[in-house]
Amino acid sequence: MSSAELREIVCIECPTGCRAKVTMERGTVIRIENAECKRGEDYVRQEATAPMRDFFTTVRLEGASLPVLPVRTSSPIPRGRIMDCSRELAKVTVTAPVGLGEVISKNILGLGVDVVATRSMPQAHRG
Repeated sequence: MSSAELREIVCIECPTGCRAKVTMERGTVIRIENAECKRGEDYVRQEATAPMRDFFTTVRLEGASLPVLPVRTSSPIPRGRIMDCSRELAKVTVTAPVGLGEVISKNILGLGVDVVATRSMPQAHRG
């Protein structure tokens, strides 16, 4: 009796969108079919074993004309840690001015990834 699991993963590495079939056994990729290129095969293998995601959100912002600052991780993070990052960043408040690319949270959750500003935000004019 085989414990193999068959999954279909749509590759997003290029516009082709290959529908790869992945055979897994005890968390290990045994076979990948229908991936049209090496990049696609690498993506499908990663997605099947340890999916990663780019992460975008906002943090509170004081002293600017807007109440929040858009931010993102400097590289993808494990999909299973997205909610942990959200909870951690919910505790963060940044004070304007902030520059595009400025590090808002260094090495978030010890993942080796920084959270950076995706927009410059000048200090609000008081008047």
